[in-house]
Amino acid sequence: MELASEQEELLVRLVEAERRTAGVPGERQYFFLTYPLGPPGVQLIHDGLPDDTPTVFRGDVDALVGAGLLALKRVTDRLEGVYVTTTGVKAYDNLMARKGQSHRRVQTVVREYIAGEEFRSRYPAAFEKWSKAEEILWRTDSANSSTTVGHLAREAMQEFAAALVDRFSPDDVEPDRAKTVARLRRVLQARHQRLGRTEQAFLDALIGYWGAVSDLVQRQEHGGQREGAELTWHDARRVVFQVAMVMFEVDSALGRTSV
Repeated sequence: MELASEQEELLVRLVEAERRTAGVPGERQYFFLTYPLGPPGVQLIHDGLPDDTPTVFRGDVDALVGAGLLALKRVTDRLEGVYVTTTGVKAYDNLMARKGQSHRRVQTVVREYIAGEEFRSRYPAAFEKWSKAEEILWRTDSANSSTTVGHLAREAMQEFAAALVDRFSPDDVEPDRAKTVARLRRVLQARHQRLGRTEQAFLDALIGYWGAVSDLVQRQEHGGQREGAELTWHDARRVVFQVAMVMFEVDSALGRTSV
């Protein structure tokens, strides 16, 4: 089934709004259709959507209804509502998987490196944690497991840093496994002199990159509570990919220090 990009975006917005309110009192609810004064279009009202959600083209709503992805019901004489059907949820899952395939085409080198025999043999515990996070990402209920993705990603980074410490045995290393930035810094500093100036600068930059990814992971694990932000599937995808990317970059850079 082919949808226009605006219709795909609308379906994604509605499914993710429903998943944000899953389990709250009142359970599922309609997306009420209202017609505000001002810009043309229909306004969708739902607890899972922010108040400033822009209006949408009524034709896109009707197209999703016609495709069986939404169901339309007249709630009162003057008020219509829609909800996502089971077919709509499946279409959303397929859409996310297709987008994931597109991401993976771009990220093939990183994914194959992480899943390769050499990496897995060097960092078995880190790979296990990361692969579990990736598996959850593509599950149908991944929106309800976003904090688990963050937890596993954090553990993957801790296991990766621990394996590096065991492998290179730097002096004065931070003993706390949770302080991965400090532990990684000692490992990279210990290997500094084996690289040229440009690659030394790259190793230094990797420490900052690692720290930024670590912050993303902690945000994911805590469900964005500190920022008051609602996390989406795309936040989980970013965490899973960026953890893989930073491990890939660190391991490949350190591999060049062994020559």
